[in-house]
Amino acid sequence: MKTMRKLLNLVAMCLTLNSFSQQVIPLYNDLPLGSLDVKDMEAKGKSDAGRDVVRKVTNPTLTVFIPGRQNASRTAVIICPGGGYLYLSIEDGGYEAAKKLAASGITAFVLKYRTWRDSAYTNYTNAPMMDLQQAMKIVYTNAKEWNIDTSRVGIMGFSAGGHLATMAATSANGRKPAFTILAYPVISFMDSLTSKTSKTRNTLLGKRASLEDKIAYSPELHISSSTPPAFLVHAQNDSTSPVANSIVYYNGLIAHKIPAQLLVYQKGGHGFALYNKAEDKYWLPQAIEWLAVNGFYQSNKK
Repeated sequence: MKTMRKLLNLVAMCLTLNSFSQQVIPLYNDLPLGSLDVKDMEAKGKSDAGRDVVRKVTNPTLTVFIPGRQNASRTAVIICPGGGYLYLSIEDGGYEAAKKLAASGITAFVLKYRTWRDSAYTNYTNAPMMDLQQAMKIVYTNAKEWNIDTSRVGIMGFSAGGHLATMAATSANGRKPAFTILAYPVISFMDSLTSKTSKTRNTLLGKRASLEDKIAYSPELHISSSTPPAFLVHAQNDSTSPVANSIVYYNGLIAHKIPAQLLVYQKGGHGFALYNKAEDKYWLPQAIEWLAVNGFYQSNKK
């Protein structure tokens, strides 16, 4: 317990004192697969909940946050913001998280993946996953330059970004992350676990999705012995993504003997980002503690 308290104190100090540098990288040199050659109409705005968001993303990018003092683990995290695939909560579920991770010594990347826009795609369904795989390729390719251990590249996903993260974690194709950190994730596309207020499934698959597609895009049904460890945080009263999404994924990991931790708040609703105002709790220090327990983070003892 004393060791963990020291680690949490270290994280808190790093979050306050550490600095970082930042750069933006286009994901592609040419028009990405599935996209049409359309005018860039990307725009900032507000979500229904009043959060800063970006809409109509057709030119995806990766923003790199390099810590001023890197943790000895040389861990990296790719952050996938939420927004139901309609928009991206790029500030609180993206840049803010990246700054906190970089301040703790973890190299962080915010993925601005493509979002839905009418008449902008030949096929949008697989565009976000293509963007995530391309982001992972860029991180792996430049790992030496950024001093990253490629065996410690994880994904953090918020809401729909959690769906994207778990799709990568359970896919039989492409690179898998070393771990996932999932905040109020939309995981399942099955009817029993999909809220009527959620737009995530309809945006990605359409309103008339087949049962076959719902199964294919429900990561909890594809957990295997090769699925990476996960830290999950959710609120019991989340009406957009029912807490059962995290519970069923957690149970699936445990059934396959995969390390996992589930933090459930009684209150908090959906979209609280790093700070659950309803319970006055910051959960990132606990996630970093979990990374340390699983060998993805090291305390810098003198």
